[in-house]
Amino acid sequence: MANCALDVGRATLDVQVMRRMFWIAVVLLILPQGVFSQFAPTLLENRSYWGDGKSEIDFYQAEFMRDGEPHQCELITIFTPTFVEPNNMAPVGEGKQSGGVPAIRMTQTAAIPRGVTSELRYLDAIWRMDSMSLARLAFSGGDFVGNIAKTLRENRQPTGTSWSFSSDTYTGKVDASPVTLGAKPTLCYDELPLRLRTLDFAKQNGEAEVDLAPTLGAVSKELGEIKPAKISWKVEDRTIRVEVQHAAGKDQFTLDSNFPFLMREWTGWDRTHWKMKNSIRADYRKYLRNGDRERALKDPMLRHPD
Repeated sequence: MANCALDVGRATLDVQVMRRMFWIAVVLLILPQGVFSQFAPTLLENRSYWGDGKSEIDFYQAEFMRDGEPHQCELITIFTPTFVEPNNMAPVGEGKQSGGVPAIRMTQTAAIPRGVTSELRYLDAIWRMDSMSLARLAFSGGDFVGNIAKTLRENRQPTGTSWSFSSDTYTGKVDASPVTLGAKPTLCYDELPLRLRTLDFAKQNGEAEVDLAPTLGAVSKELGEIKPAKISWKVEDRTIRVEVQHAAGKDQFTLDSNFPFLMREWTGWDRTHWKMKNSIRADYRKYLRNGDRERALKDPMLRHPD
C-alpha cells in the first residue's frame, strides 16, 4: 500500500511538474523572442486559463454553402495545451516532457448533410508556443465523390522558416514540396479561429498586413497561391469586430472584447456562417461516454459566462 501511495504521489508530482514546465517554457521562449508587432501572446501565455491542462471546447451552429444552398450542421472546435516533440510534432506524455516544446492543438470537426449523404471535415492544427507559429496543419475528409487529405508543415532552419505541402485527393496527389514564405507573417485561412484571437487588442483600432494561404478544405490537389491580405479590428464595449480582406473577398468576425476573446460569429466571403452555441472548459478525455456531453453542458462550473 505504501508503494502504491508513493507511485500515485509521484504521478501527481509529474503532472504538476509538467504544468510548471509548460509555463516556464512560455515565459522563457515566447517573450524574449518577441512576435510580429500586430500579434500578442496574451491568449496563449495566460497561466490561469491553460495551466490546468483543460481544453476550450466551442460548439457552433454552422452553415456551409454548397451548390448555392446553405447546409446546416454542428461544428466543434477544441483547443488543448500540450507538449510536442519539436521535429515531428508528436505529443509528449505527461511526466516525459524533456525535449518537448509547449504547443496549442486545435481539432475541428463537422459533418455537412448533403441530401442522402454527408461531407466530412476534420482539421488538426498545432501551434508552437516558443515561436507562436503554425507547426503543422492537416485536413482530412471527403465528399460524395471521394477523399481529401492535405498537410502543411513548418520547416525551421537557421537561415529562415518555410512550409512544406503535400496532398492526396481524388483530383490527384502532390508529394511534399517546399512553400516559400515572405517577410510578412503568413497564415493559412484555416488558422483564423485562433490567430485572430492573438491580435494586439491593447490597440483600440488596428490593422495588420499578412500573407494568406487558401483553406486546405478545397477539392483541388494544389495548395493554391498565397496572396496578401489585410486584417483590421475595432474594439467596442462588449465585442471586437474583425475584418479580413483577401483576394477572394471579405470575412467578418465577432469576438468577445474580454479575455479569452471567444470567437462568437464568423461570416465568410462565400456566405459560410458560424454562430457559437456553447463554450466550455473541460478535460474532454473525461467526457467520452454516452450522456457525457449533456452532463458537461449542464455543469455551470465548465461554462464560459455569456
